[in-house]
Amino acid sequence: METYRNPKCNKTEDEIQALANMVESSADAVITKSPDCIITSWNRGAEQIYGYSANEILGKSISILEPSILVEETKELVELIKHKDRIHHYETLRLRKDGKIVNVSLTLSPILDASENLIAVLIIARDITKSKEAEEKLKKSEERYRIVTEQTGQVIYDYDSRTGECIWDGAIEEVTGYSFEELQKFGKDFWVNNIHFEDINSVGETVQNVKTTGGRFKEELRLKKKDGTFISIENSGVSVTDHEGQSYGAIGILKDITSAKVAETQLKESERKYRSFVENFQGIVFQTDKNFVPIFLHGAVEEITGYKEKDLMSLLKWKEIIHLDDLPFVPKEDQQSQKLLSAGYGQIEFHIKHRDGRTKWLNEIYQKVSGKSEKLEFYQGVIYDVSERKEAEKFLNNVETGRKKEIHHRIKNNLQVISSLLDLQADKFKGRKDIMDSEVIDAFRESQDRVISMALIHEELYKGGKIEDLNFSPYLEKLTQNLFQTYKLGNTNTILNMNLEENIFFDMDVAVPLGIIINELVSNSLKHAFIGRDTGEIQIKLHREERNNKDLKGSSFILTVSDDGIGIPEILELKNSDSLGIQLVTILVDQLKGELELTRNNGTEFTMRFTVKGN
Repeated sequence: METYRNPKCNKTEDEIQALANMVESSADAVITKSPDCIITSWNRGAEQIYGYSANEILGKSISILEPSILVEETKELVELIKHKDRIHHYETLRLRKDGKIVNVSLTLSPILDASENLIAVLIIARDITKSKEAEEKLKKSEERYRIVTEQTGQVIYDYDSRTGECIWDGAIEEVTGYSFEELQKFGKDFWVNNIHFEDINSVGETVQNVKTTGGRFKEELRLKKKDGTFISIENSGVSVTDHEGQSYGAIGILKDITSAKVAETQLKESERKYRSFVENFQGIVFQTDKNFVPIFLHGAVEEITGYKEKDLMSLLKWKEIIHLDDLPFVPKEDQQSQKLLSAGYGQIEFHIKHRDGRTKWLNEIYQKVSGKSEKLEFYQGVIYDVSERKEAEKFLNNVETGRKKEIHHRIKNNLQVISSLLDLQADKFKGRKDIMDSEVIDAFRESQDRVISMALIHEELYKGGKIEDLNFSPYLEKLTQNLFQTYKLGNTNTILNMNLEENIFFDMDVAVPLGIIINELVSNSLKHAFIGRDTGEIQIKLHREERNNKDLKGSSFILTVSDDGIGIPEILELKNSDSLGIQLVTILVDQLKGELELTRNNGTEFTMRFTVKGN
């Protein structure tokens, strides 16, 4: 290595050689360059750091070692050296021969001649790439640690009782309201100034126990935040001991448990209210598994059933006290039960046998609670004793039924009185010369028949089990029987054939106009169809009509009244008839929103189609 010597140096040749050997064997790069930045010396350390041999580099500009982003940096440093300054541990980047960038720490010193003129610059470079990488890794590790501790929402502390120093980290601002710098200034005084005064003694006991026994600790405290509000915290950690086992501090975590404490308080209050509710509840609160086996019963169980809760905690016991037709805890095969169960909620009423033998009616409101799997499904709900209500309903129904029957009975009696009055009035016209007796008497008789047709309806409703709907077929038989007795014509042998579907029920709004229609049509046949004949036949048919359109609500019916008599004249039109009876029929058919058709073929046939909702 070519070495420049300061003329002022008085070292011996041996000392100089020893110094040169040290420089040559150094792991650091020892380089000299001229004031115009030409490399004049290059040791083995420089070769290892930069990759150039002495033969390759000597005589070249030192800019060869500068990355493109740091062009002429060396010149700037030389300018500083020219002012006789020294530069110590200047960290920068340098470019190796293989193109890689290395981190180096530079120390630059001037080399002067006897006249104090700068003749060269000594550069000592140390490769700090690995230490910089380690430093960067440490920074990243510390940053990750900081992020993780902040995300936990907890404050971490490290307290040393020997020095009184307390180091804080983690979610400091989130928990305490103070910044990291503010809390570092507090140190251990943070405890003294911010722990609730009622909890100070507890903290002192914990510190004393840690000093005495060491080990882990956990306590709950109230901590004042920067804004003056108090939060609940959980202070947990472990004592730190020296080589002799003596405790000299603690490492711990402060966790904000305010929300948990509030939730715990609310839960306790909710449980208190629930217990109070259940204890004073006049019904039964229950839960069953998916197979309706009771898993929880509470409330007025004994008052309602006569049995204690533990006695009914089985499906078998429920089967014993609940009527089989009403059994709510066992799935049944009928469609109604399956429909209720599939809905997931509902309300049913059933009766049970009380332990003392009485029958009680219960109302159950239930709900299906779905779990993550079918096995976790269960039912819950409440059961009320509704026996008094059911008895009251039964009483009121009986009263209502009796009241309506009495109304029907009175209406029937009043209509019969009207019929009798019409009969008496007709008798006054018999034998009078100034009017046509037969026409007047016929008019009174027709009016009387119409009144009787309505009276028969009320009579049937009074006698029957139902008070709102009339079983129409039996009523029709009585109506036609009454008409045949009224219009019995000498020796005329008139036959009545009836083909009626059984158990057709109509309410008053349908039964009354329909009865009058049949009264008019049958009366018309009896009066006019068989004049001059000894025999005749009247047919009445009533049945449901099958429909292809299933969207139509209600049931359609067909009523046919026919005879094999002399027929109705062709000139008679249903809509424009002078006959009061035919006019009445067409009005009532329209009232029922029906259709009426007249057929003249070997007699007369009236066909009526109508629809009744709800049938």
